[in-house]
Order: sequence, then C-alpha cells, then structure tokens
Amino acid sequence: MTDQVKEQISALVDDALPPQERSLLLARMVSDPALRETWSRYTLIQDALRNHLPEQVEPDLSDRVMAALEPESAHDRGAARPRLAGWTRPLAGLAVAASVAVLAVVMFQPDAPTPGGGVQVADAGSAPVAEDYRRVDTSQWQGQQAMVSERLNQYLVNHNEFAARNGMPVVAPHVRIVGYDREQH
Repeated sequence: MTDQVKEQISALVDDALPPQERSLLLARMVSDPALRETWSRYTLIQDALRNHLPEQVEPDLSDRVMAALEPESAHDRGAARPRLAGWTRPLAGLAVAASVAVLAVVMFQPDAPTPGGGVQVADAGSAPVAEDYRRVDTSQWQGQQAMVSERLNQYLVNHNEFAARNGMPVVAPHVRIVGYDREQH
C-alpha cells in the first residue's frame, strides 16, 4: 500500500476526499481487506483523538455483518429498473429542456410589471435632516497647498526609489515618477 493510498484513506475518514476519488477508493476497499483494515484503524484513531471511543470495541463487527449478509439473496438490480425504450430517453430529455425553457420565459420577463407595483423599501421623507449647519472657513488651507503638494511629491519620489532599490514589484513599471497636481483632483 502506497503513501498516496494512505493519504486518500485519511482524507476519506476526515470527509475531505473529492467525490471522484471517494468512489474509486470505496470500490477498491470492497475488494481489498488491507485497505478496509487501514480504514478501520484510521477511524479508531480519529475517534480516540476526538474522545468518542465506545466502552467496548468489536474489531470484527464489520466482518460478521458481511458474513451474515452473504447468504441472503441479492436483488436483481437489472430487473428492479425497467429499461426504457431507445427512443423514450431522448424524448424525456427534450421534455425536460422544453419545460425549463418555458419556465425561464414565464419567470424572467424583463418588461413585465411586478404585481403591486413593487415593494417599498424605505420612506424617503422619514429621515430627519439637521437644519443648523455652519460654514467652515477654508482659507487656512489655501496657503498650505504648495507645501502639501511638495510633501506629497517627495513621498512619491522616496517610495519609487525605495521600491526600485529593494526589488518590490511595481504595478506599472514604465511609470517612473508620478506627481500630485492641484488642478487634477
């Protein structure tokens, strides 16, 4: 038994195995008692880690159940499902596709009015509005605009030099230095 199979059994116990691999592994476990034994040990380990151990462990329980089921006559699976005639299967598929198409046309008409004119989510006039507001003097910032612009440009230049020196990925490598201009915002 390879490590890959053991990892698959562990993933099966943890319910993390993809459905395709799960069906293949379960098919192999039916015919391989060593895989079933490994699965049994892994589930016992999982139960021990989660503190879910029973009072009494019966290691051969599954073998006894399989032995008890062996003499019973199995149902004939071919007789349980009558086969449809060769032409009815495509006809059934066509009927399903037509039903889905009709449902899509009826349910998703973009120009159809909604019954009741729609649902009112909120009343637009119900929110209180503050009536007292005051104008803030912004003249104090006018004189500092040149200084702020110069500092922003210096930050951008420093960042560009630091990024180039340390090999940091640049979003647009063809742009070397950008600037901040007051008229562009």
